[in-house]
Amino acid sequence: MNLCILGGFGAESRHSTAASLWAGARRVAGLSTLLALGIAPDWCVAQVRGPLRTSPNVVAPQQIQQNRPVPAQGVPGATQDPLARYNGILDQPDQLSRIPQNDLVALAIRETSRRTLVADRHTPWQVVHGVLALRWDLRLREQPTGKLISGIEWIMGGAFYDNQPLWQETPYGGQGHPFTRPYAFEGHPTQFLGYMCLANIPLDYEVATPTKVITVRDIVQDAKMQVRTGREITWTLWALAHYESPDAQWTNATGEAWSIERLLKMQVDEPVTSGACGGCHGLFALAYARNMKLDMGESLRGVWVEADQKVKRYIEEARSLQNADGSFSSNHFLGPGETREFGKRISTSGHQLEWLMMSLPQDRLSEEWIQRGIISVARDLVVNRNTEADCGPLFHALHALVLYRQRTVPGYEQPKINSALKLAERQHKGKGVPSAEPARTTQTGRRSGDQIRRLSGEQEEQSALTNQRSEIGSEPSQDSIPE
Repeated sequence: MNLCILGGFGAESRHSTAASLWAGARRVAGLSTLLALGIAPDWCVAQVRGPLRTSPNVVAPQQIQQNRPVPAQGVPGATQDPLARYNGILDQPDQLSRIPQNDLVALAIRETSRRTLVADRHTPWQVVHGVLALRWDLRLREQPTGKLISGIEWIMGGAFYDNQPLWQETPYGGQGHPFTRPYAFEGHPTQFLGYMCLANIPLDYEVATPTKVITVRDIVQDAKMQVRTGREITWTLWALAHYESPDAQWTNATGEAWSIERLLKMQVDEPVTSGACGGCHGLFALAYARNMKLDMGESLRGVWVEADQKVKRYIEEARSLQNADGSFSSNHFLGPGETREFGKRISTSGHQLEWLMMSLPQDRLSEEWIQRGIISVARDLVVNRNTEADCGPLFHALHALVLYRQRTVPGYEQPKINSALKLAERQHKGKGVPSAEPARTTQTGRRSGDQIRRLSGEQEEQSALTNQRSEIGSEPSQDSIPE
């Protein structure tokens, strides 16, 4: 099975590169959302406005504050690592309640980040989920050298999978390779760019295809040209809300008039329970677009009010369906539900917490139910850090905690755009040609895709292909298969 190995990332942060891109970034989004996504320079912290501003004043609920922390002294193996004091109790679930919430979240992020994907073995769909959670910090293990390489540089540098390119030139620009089979390429239109825009990849960042070098700008243009009625638009809204202004309008390839507001209306009108992963991605896209609108200093009118009201309604739905242990319903919005299965629990709770972290105003992050949800997901990731896990749900849960840290820990995930715009100037330039023996996952019965687990480097070569169990609302949906 395709497994992850134990290893850190340690991506360097090049603030000068990020600063040079700041002027362009500010054009497409407001300060507070950009800061929450970890791409705003240090000097703008004091100027932040809006619902996603970073605040040092978010506190845990009273019962969390009263938990007795583990003392730093007397713990075997304690080092300068502030989290090392907890190494001795990580395998004792009943002792994890002694760890302060902020440290528990940090431990969950650290341990989950050590599940390393393998280039050319794990699928592009899986790697893109890793980029969603870890942005420019995602590192892949390159075969056969074992060297760690940039996940973004690999996926944008001309790699092939199943003897197919990850990106294609189109008459309108370029696109991610369309759906072929579950968990390989794009499961939904514009899914790759929708997830990767959280890394704020610059519009002029070059992307290799078999026929020519394109840019992120070309992928944005293609999404605008190919959007049409009857086609799934969740990830298109997600990506265009990031790279276009809230009032953007255009004409698609067939001459139809389109706009961000038309996409927003389509997403508002879609029943939540019919969407992928219980409707969580559609709600995330609505909240993300709404936040961009607010962060531009614009008031909400018309369809923007509808989007805001839908988001607020389902915040309360998620709250009402939350379980006593802090996990969210294993049936998403279909009704109450609990599960003892880690894979399903982290999928439903991780997806729910992820969209809530994009939707809630800053002053609600300290509410008791949200704090219980955060602790539940963080604890699950720590307790099951050595358990095989499906990549999609795992990285969505990790992303939820990353978003929470970005919104509550000043300075967390500051600019880390650590790759040159030009392919020729990057450390990892990609292959640019098909692999002679393309990696391929197996498909047996109802299971497809890959799982990952936390391994040592020596165990990596013993990994084999495995499959992934389907779940309620799992990605991708058949409706997303391009016509």
